[in-house]
Amino acid sequence: MVVKKHAHPKTGFKTESKAFLNQHDILGGKGMIYTTPASNGNFYFRTWIAEEKKYVRKGLRTKVLEDAIKKGEDEMLGILTKLNTGHTIFGIGWGDVCRKFLEHTQERVNTDRITQGRYGTIKTQIQKWIIPYIGDRTKISELDRSSFVEFGMYRRKQTKNQVEDVTIRNEYTTVNSIIKFAARYGYLPFERVDVEQIKIHEAPRRDTFTPEEYKVFYTRMRKWVGEASDFHEDYMRRMIRDFILIKSNAFPRFGELIQMKWEMTQIVDYKGEKVLKLDLPAHICKNRKRRTVIAKGGRYLERIKEYSEFTEPDDFVFSHPTKRKVLSKPVMYKYWKEVMEYSGLDKLDKKLTYYSLRHFGITARLMAKVPVYEVSKIAGTSVRFIETHYEHLDMGMLLDTALKSFTIDENGFAVRE
Repeated sequence: MVVKKHAHPKTGFKTESKAFLNQHDILGGKGMIYTTPASNGNFYFRTWIAEEKKYVRKGLRTKVLEDAIKKGEDEMLGILTKLNTGHTIFGIGWGDVCRKFLEHTQERVNTDRITQGRYGTIKTQIQKWIIPYIGDRTKISELDRSSFVEFGMYRRKQTKNQVEDVTIRNEYTTVNSIIKFAARYGYLPFERVDVEQIKIHEAPRRDTFTPEEYKVFYTRMRKWVGEASDFHEDYMRRMIRDFILIKSNAFPRFGELIQMKWEMTQIVDYKGEKVLKLDLPAHICKNRKRRTVIAKGGRYLERIKEYSEFTEPDDFVFSHPTKRKVLSKPVMYKYWKEVMEYSGLDKLDKKLTYYSLRHFGITARLMAKVPVYEVSKIAGTSVRFIETHYEHLDMGMLLDTALKSFTIDENGFAVRE
């Protein structure tokens, strides 16, 4: 049985204890060093953290009293420095900090600082990779500046090298955003961690359609719509078809188009053509800048109005067949997978996604000699981005060859036979 007679007035340490031998105060009683019956003469350091109601206890790995006092004083001074700058000693779990950061990020969405789509990307990065790398319950106080240096290697091993460097670099950016958040709230004494140096020598190219592939795609998509088995399938396939055609012609981002409401749209008759005018407000745009898009495709909006039950100004254009709500992202991608398989383009040695339609639309405008500045304004991105990501286009070839066979018909982009 351990005998404890009284507590130190400042530290709360018990004196004359059988468990704590050879006790010596550190820095005027702020901490102490001691041995135990089982320590074989090795000294320990101990201090009470009143703010967190816990003891710090650490082995000093020495049997020499003078060395133990010096090491104990160093430990105590380090703790006092952290406390004086508002940092915690024990901290909370890494997973809890990440979840608090996600709550903060959602607030940024709610106040129109970032899009919901961007939040979804960050959430996936954190839940799938960043938390598991450190461990949900690992105390944040155990982290140091080098804790994430090997994160890139971890990502490559987990995905069998099927991850691009730009993706890892973006995830490192999220890591340091979390670290800065943790420092601001006193969980860490530093605002950045060291990361792997990743140089992107060439902008990554996302897969897109060739004009010939796109013709196959929309031609077979027409048959796919016609083979719908019931009302629900007919509605969904029509909606996906018109989503695809508007995205190809006006090339808004997926998140912008899915959040579009009827009050943001207008159909303009121009020289016998049904022109689409989209007034996209800042809060649905990735770069938080309002923009106007004018493109072919007005007839696709007219068509949606014919079969949709929800066409009031505040209704979503791409709405659920029976409920006044927008179609969900998983549903959209479910039908994308179906139409890709039906068209046979899923067997190509490339990964075509909804983003490929935006990429194709931008490429088509450049092929048609639309000035880069105009393309950037329509796309809602910078001229530098367009020049960097589309500089591989052989404009000489496009002018001499591609434009001779490239045109636009009632179905969108097509190829003359």
